[in-house]
Amino acid sequence: MSQRPSTPVKVPSSAANYTPATLDPDLRSQINTILLKDGHITKIQEALLHALNSNSSNWPTTIQNHALALLRSGEITTYPALLRRVLEDVREGQPSSTSSANGKPSSSSAATTNGNGDTKKANGTPASDKSPLAIPTSVIEEALRITRECLDSVCEIEEKGSG
Repeated sequence: MSQRPSTPVKVPSSAANYTPATLDPDLRSQINTILLKDGHITKIQEALLHALNSNSSNWPTTIQNHALALLRSGEITTYPALLRRVLEDVREGQPSSTSSANGKPSSSSAATTNGNGDTKKANGTPASDKSPLAIPTSVIEEALRITRECLDSVCEIEEKGSG
């Protein structure tokens, strides 16, 4: 486990309500600098790769096969277009795209049930909880856990009313 930096970044307690648009660029820069300098970014990347490669879903191979199928079919012919499409397909498959904030399916998801109980998406394809291209939930949870651990080691949350 990494040691706490000698000068942790002081983060106001109100930062819990910040969005990427409202986060102070200087604060973000300070946090990123310490994460990089102290090797936390490498730790996060290695944990994510390990979680992806050890997950039973074999996600990296699934993504590779999807990319190869797009190229072989001629649907995609350039690397930038392939990268955009694969990222779009992964995002589409993530549970958050059809789930509410609590992780439960959203009542407004674009799926319908026909008379025999089969659920279909708006485009007529069978609906499932998530696509095989979705990053496995356990991988996301591990990435978040290790990221929080790294952030906790470099940030000091200031109490309300101080600072």
